[in-house]
Amino acid sequence: MRKNRTVMSAVLVMMMEASWSLSVTPVASASAAEAQTAQSASSGQSTAKTRAAAVPTVSVPQEIHEALAHNQGHQAEKWRFIPSTSQSVIFTFGGLSKKEPLVHVLDAMKANEMRGTFFVTERELKRNAENIRLIRSYGQDLGIGLTSIKGGGTAAEYAMQIQRVRDGLQQYGVTTDVVRQMASSDNEAGMKEAAAAMKCWFVGQGLNAVQSKDKQAQSADEVMPHIFGKWTTSLGRNEILYIRTDYYTKPTLASEVMMAIKQQKVDNIAYDAYGDNPTDNRQNDSVYRIVSVQDVLDEPAKLYQYPVETMDLPVEIQLGYGAGGITKKNFQREFFKRYIGAPEVSSSDRMYGFTQKELALADKTGLVKTAAPQTVFLTFDDWGNDDSINKLLYVLRKHRVHATFFVITKNMINNPNLLRAIVAEGNEVGSHTDHHVPMLRVDEKGRSYIVEDNATYRQNVRSSYEKLLSAIGDMKIENGSRYGLTRLLRPPQLAVSRDGCAVALDEGVTYLVSGSGSAEDYGAVSMESLEGIMDHIVHKRNGDVRRGAIMIMHMSSTASRTPYALDLLLTKNDQRPEGDPKKFKVGLLGDYLRDGYDQRMVTPKDMREKQIDY
Repeated sequence: MRKNRTVMSAVLVMMMEASWSLSVTPVASASAAEAQTAQSASSGQSTAKTRAAAVPTVSVPQEIHEALAHNQGHQAEKWRFIPSTSQSVIFTFGGLSKKEPLVHVLDAMKANEMRGTFFVTERELKRNAENIRLIRSYGQDLGIGLTSIKGGGTAAEYAMQIQRVRDGLQQYGVTTDVVRQMASSDNEAGMKEAAAAMKCWFVGQGLNAVQSKDKQAQSADEVMPHIFGKWTTSLGRNEILYIRTDYYTKPTLASEVMMAIKQQKVDNIAYDAYGDNPTDNRQNDSVYRIVSVQDVLDEPAKLYQYPVETMDLPVEIQLGYGAGGITKKNFQREFFKRYIGAPEVSSSDRMYGFTQKELALADKTGLVKTAAPQTVFLTFDDWGNDDSINKLLYVLRKHRVHATFFVITKNMINNPNLLRAIVAEGNEVGSHTDHHVPMLRVDEKGRSYIVEDNATYRQNVRSSYEKLLSAIGDMKIENGSRYGLTRLLRPPQLAVSRDGCAVALDEGVTYLVSGSGSAEDYGAVSMESLEGIMDHIVHKRNGDVRRGAIMIMHMSSTASRTPYALDLLLTKNDQRPEGDPKKFKVGLLGDYLRDGYDQRMVTPKDMREKQIDY
């Protein structure tokens, strides 16, 4: 038994209890007939009467009966990832019947210091003992492979199967609470109930690397395009990958595919620049490890409950706080106070529905006017995969600075671990709306028009905050002094309409934040040119720091040069002596845009410029 088993079990119980209250279809009773009836009602499968006729009655041990009764029909979450900020991805395996492909996989894993979980079924315990011993001799982990029972099975029968495999694995020195459903079942609900009753992690996969069309494939190059779509540039943090070792006709192909995935979708996550790469620089800690499920569970400090339980959070962080305060009478005042604009956004470009007076008075500096001397702000928009965002996190960590990440939340829910990692490293998060629809667009004749009605846009803003809250709502930064989740919102494309702004502020957004300059990094032609643009945003023409400047960058794979250019910018800055008027400090927006900050204040003299030149 592993040293952290007790802590891990406590975390597991906490997370299962939380998932019961949030995302569970309860089963009425632990009895076989009632479990069958509940499954029939939820999935449209055969009735309990029919299933009972198809499945012979079994004797349920007292401890299983008590576990199911205590569980009260709750179902375990089927995890595509393990909720953890650990810097890793998880490889899992099934199909242990053939020794030759298994040896190729194990040898490759040993040579590359990779670990994984090999799921063992009850049948394999009886027939493939030699292969199981082989897996253990390589130091790899074993898990419980749950197979479908003819006729659907009951929760009690699946619980007994879990116990039998668990007992069988003990002869190999393994005690595990990790269960995987090995194939489709017409009573998955019963499997989930059994896993919950037996206090197990019930894992699936974020990605299945075995496609039926590839059984006769002869190379990894044939297989890879079928596994990964165009936009899947890397695996996700603690995403679970599944490979069946005995599926391919070619004995070496499972190993070849595994290594292709490592090289193309895991190794590319690390930051690798000249003179700063994980191989040559021990301080470069940007690599993702390839690990087993148990390896992640053995880091309990990095595990978290997902979704976050919000009921215990202070009211000011909860959904809906601060909403409902905008009226026709006070909108103008609140907008001028809480809108940090952009120099290029004006009446002729991305502003719609405002009066001429409002257009004239709206902020166009894009500066935080109370910023401390020499202080600028780094911000990132959109969302991305681990290979783009992890590089940014490394660069920020390397230079001991923090940033504000304005997140599109539509796809963020597929990788909450990465979002949580952003905050775990001291950065803060704001919203870039849920699906990145701007408040307005311009037609081919140059006329502006509203994209979404007020009700739709309100839901766009609200659901974005709700998704962020579910992943990071409980996280604090700055030595625990404040929450990492802010109510700041960056309007998509920096476009603002009068109605859209009113809706966002009325929904509880504290400040609408554009910025003083965009690096336009998604169109950068070289790292050097991009670094030059960044430098012009944070410095004036005379070279002095542009105090209060907000630099807009992007975290998506389309901005692939951004981490390297930012690293160059920050490296040059680190090399400047203290007192150099060109040396800037990096602040967090959330430290300034709070406590009644008012953008209507007079722009300080040292911030004034006739024209900001980028």
